[in-house]
Amino acid sequence: MFETWDATKRIAEAKRLTERLVDHAHYLLDIRENNVIVVYSDQLAKQIPRSYAANAFNLFREAMHQIEIVRLSALWDQAQIDNETILTVIELVDNEEVIKTLAEAARAQYARVPEPMDPNEPAEEREFALKFLQEINAKRGEEHANNAVAGLRKAIADARAIKSSSQLKSIHHLRHKHVAHYLTQTKEERSGEIIAPMKVGDEKPVLEASLKIMELLYCWVNGVGISFEESQKIDKKCARELWSNCKFEIVDRSKPTASMLRNR
Repeated sequence: MFETWDATKRIAEAKRLTERLVDHAHYLLDIRENNVIVVYSDQLAKQIPRSYAANAFNLFREAMHQIEIVRLSALWDQAQIDNETILTVIELVDNEEVIKTLAEAARAQYARVPEPMDPNEPAEEREFALKFLQEINAKRGEEHANNAVAGLRKAIADARAIKSSSQLKSIHHLRHKHVAHYLTQTKEERSGEIIAPMKVGDEKPVLEASLKIMELLYCWVNGVGISFEESQKIDKKCARELWSNCKFEIVDRSKPTASMLRNR
């Protein structure tokens, strides 16, 4: 779909989409850290006794888990011009001219050589210092360009692997058939493909791989290093601050309590 686009247009759109992907990832990580407590621990569940409240709580947990699945699955929707997905960015950058252009941009970061230190030094020494700095920067620039090529190719290969993975297929299948849509059969089932049911926890390796791919894309497409690790720490702290201070007290209204008896 991007065959007619030149490298400059492809890169501009890839930069824009990668920025959006990072925003989507931050929201997904917020949900994830809340689900670590709500869905994957008994911190809240053990406070709920056998009661009608348990039904409501189970529904709440299921809804929290489903929105995480929906958001993660959306990151991996098919590449389309209007889709802000990892695969759209991959289609944009999986092009030799694009990779070459991005490698040149990485190399150019080391093209500028600072002026030699002391202008009062003899011209001969300043010329030697300048040549030395040029050689150092040229070497660094070449290494940076090679890292850009390697990073982009790794992001492309890893994304292709995730796209065809059984975990992602199971996640997509759950979303399409039971969460986002009510389908009797998915497109894959109609074609005879057997998709294994998603197991709780299948989303974790897909999410972790997605973050690493986005970090590579942001670094070598947008030219800025990024790490989700600090964001995850903040999200974890916020989730703990809420749920560690959230206490359930379920009262059976069909039985009189001491306060109710006093008020009679």
